[in-house]
Amino acid sequence: MKTIFMLLMILLLNSCGVDTSSSTKTTAPVDVIDQNSIDGGEVTNSTEDTTDSTEDTTDSTNVTDSTDTINPSDANCSEDLVYECGDASYDTDSCSALTYKTVSDASYYGTDPAENGSDFRSAEGEGLSIRSEYLEGNSADLYKTWVTLYYKSFPDTTSLGLQGYTSYIKSGYFFLTYDIAWSDTSIEGVDRTMYVRTNKDDKPSCYRLILNTIDGTQISIQKVYR
Repeated sequence: MKTIFMLLMILLLNSCGVDTSSSTKTTAPVDVIDQNSIDGGEVTNSTEDTTDSTEDTTDSTNVTDSTDTINPSDANCSEDLVYECGDASYDTDSCSALTYKTVSDASYYGTDPAENGSDFRSAEGEGLSIRSEYLEGNSADLYKTWVTLYYKSFPDTTSLGLQGYTSYIKSGYFFLTYDIAWSDTSIEGVDRTMYVRTNKDDKPSCYRLILNTIDGTQISIQKVYR
């Protein structure tokens, strides 16, 4: 009986040891799985940071594009120039008495404002006449009414007075008449480019005229400065 009792005790103790060992081994794999789950979360956060970085790059590109809309100003145009340069082209010969002859007219002649703009001033023997179109009755503002024509002499005076006259008027500024011979391309040596200065505005303005047509209303005219 003792022998049987001892065998039963040995079998009972061995069974308890196996159960305890199996329980310990199943705990470790559970911990490993939990750790992998946490690592996966960190990778997801890293992806979000990369997206934010891409958005920042896009924003900086937009800032660069906005600077392309800045337009530089005309470096030649300034308040220190002799003539008004707004909407004008640069011309070194603009209304220069150094290389051109001149004839001038003012629309105010005395005490009677009715005389304003009534007469032309002619360039003797050149087939050219100019008249101020700025009407001013106040003698204190006489300087504003002056207009000056800058021209080079006609090369062959015998060709003048044969074809008639035509005219160009810039309303409120000046009225120019010229012999059609000025636009005759068969006459050699004619310098058809001339200038007119006006004092009407705050600063004198200069206009370049090219007498390139027998119809004065169609001549080439451009505001210029120097």
